[in-house]
Amino acid sequence: MYRITKQVKYGVLFLILFISCLSFPFNKSYACDCVVPLSVQEELERNTAVFSGKVVEIVDKNKNKIIKSTADPIAVVFEVKEWWKGGKQTQVLVNTVRHSSSCGYKFTVDDQYLVYAREIDGELNVSICSRTQSLSTAQTDIEALGKSHIPTEKVSKESLTNVEDEQGNSQNVVNYYLIGILFVSLEISTIMYIKQRNKKNANK
Repeated sequence: MYRITKQVKYGVLFLILFISCLSFPFNKSYACDCVVPLSVQEELERNTAVFSGKVVEIVDKNKNKIIKSTADPIAVVFEVKEWWKGGKQTQVLVNTVRHSSSCGYKFTVDDQYLVYAREIDGELNVSICSRTQSLSTAQTDIEALGKSHIPTEKVSKESLTNVEDEQGNSQNVVNYYLIGILFVSLEISTIMYIKQRNKKNANK
């Protein structure tokens, strides 16, 4: 058997690290710095949507990645109980990020919340800096918000999560493509090494 030289080992290691960086990009994340908490009325005016509801699904499209960021996007589907502002749908999707250090809010499936969400780039986003909280502790906010209305526009969970699934599938295709490049590159490196060794042996 041929012995693999240090140059080939280092080359293969560099190639693996390079492909890994392409497959699992680091997202920029910054420490969360919340301003002084706003009043209920200020939050109502500041946010695009205010509603209460139960979490029925959490979509983490980066859950299978080896390297994760505190700022990874997390999509959360709610079954809406009441609206105070911004909608009339029976279900709604909001976005947050993975960790509170990046201002993400930690939601749990089947738990109920009072949600304050702002529209950013056409999507509703929830931050830990808002007055979003468990519905069990939100009685003061609910009384201050005043009259609500129940949702009237029927929306399916599947229609909300379809875009997230398509994005996840696209990322999987990219990952498979990059893995394929890695294996082809390793095979080429091995062939080149064997040819080089054969050539040296023939000249002896």
